[in-house]
Amino acid sequence: MSPTFPVPTRSAPLTARRTEYRPGLLVLTFAGEIDALTLPILERELAASPPGTTVVNLSQVAFLGLAGARALAAAAELATKEGGRLVVVANSRTLARLFRITGLAAVVPMFASLSDALRELLAAGVADTAC
Repeated sequence: MSPTFPVPTRSAPLTARRTEYRPGLLVLTFAGEIDALTLPILERELAASPPGTTVVNLSQVAFLGLAGARALAAAAELATKEGGRLVVVANSRTLARLFRITGLAAVVPMFASLSDALRELLAAGVADTAC
């Protein structure tokens, strides 16, 4: 008889923090896991992002499911249509691999650290865009 393991019924909580770094430049920092149960939190925060540039900081995210990747792709597409931009910070090899495998890396710019993302975005002058 094989051993049985408890099946988790709840995911780790997902927290979100919004920081307006400069006018036109919002940083959304998530911590926890993004799966089917916590996806509404990600979608709510992305939908509430003002026009301009949004940096989605996933450096404290332990897991990102395919639905979360799709939500990021949809938010990036919408931001582009509205004249804005969405970029992601992810320092996990697992997340970087997911982005490559799903093709998300071709749609959403990805940075290894928040400081790298902010440095490049500010050098490009994206913060001059009004929120």
